[in-house]
Amino acid sequence: MSGTTNPLDSVIRETIHQSGGVDIDGDAKAALAIRAGLITELFEVSDEGMALLNPNRTVEQQIAVWRDANLVADARRLLAHALPPRHAMWWALLALTEAHGHEAYPLPVVEALLGVRDFLMKPTEAGRRACQDLAEAADSTSAGGAIGYAAFLCGGSMAPVNCPAVLPQAHLCGRLCGVSVYLAAVQFDGQRYKQHLHHFIELGLQIARGELTLPDDVRVRSAVETVEEQVLVTVSQEARR
Repeated sequence: MSGTTNPLDSVIRETIHQSGGVDIDGDAKAALAIRAGLITELFEVSDEGMALLNPNRTVEQQIAVWRDANLVADARRLLAHALPPRHAMWWALLALTEAHGHEAYPLPVVEALLGVRDFLMKPTEAGRRACQDLAEAADSTSAGGAIGYAAFLCGGSMAPVNCPAVLPQAHLCGRLCGVSVYLAAVQFDGQRYKQHLHHFIELGLQIARGELTLPDDVRVRSAVETVEEQVLVTVSQEARR
């Protein structure tokens, strides 16, 4: 484990290897109750956002203030950095899946989304490292690259297997999940992406509050299987080109 004393470690936890598994869970409701000032130290807040920032507000309260002012970029970053890795990745994956339904992503991006989905369903070290390969195949600047690297950097060593461990900073997963959500909004409409960010931020808040379940829930598994069927249609179409 890292020697950092960052107060976020109680919520945004680095990977713990236990019997081949990867621990990426955390208390999302607690994340919403953290003082916003602790989280905003992890990213650059816009000048407009700083003018409306009260460090003593909770994350949820500060997000509401920024959303009311249409400062959705700051609100998105705050939520992405505050959420525990599993919640942040699930949020990003749902946003990207919704965007894919509007305008299909290329096959390598789709494969990265499915790989992250599989990792969230069963978090293993092998699955985490597979997400890095999928991210590279999708192009690191693409939506698949962003969420694939988010999964790879959710914890555990960044170094090759059998090399001394090099742990990522705890907030990198959240940062890339926030980028993924932004890319999903742009996929819908680059001119009106802020409208879609409002929708996606609400989606993330619902996940954090427990109003939308994580992928180990039976209902979510069924929904994911339905999405996968839709994605496979795209895969088939791409393969025939």
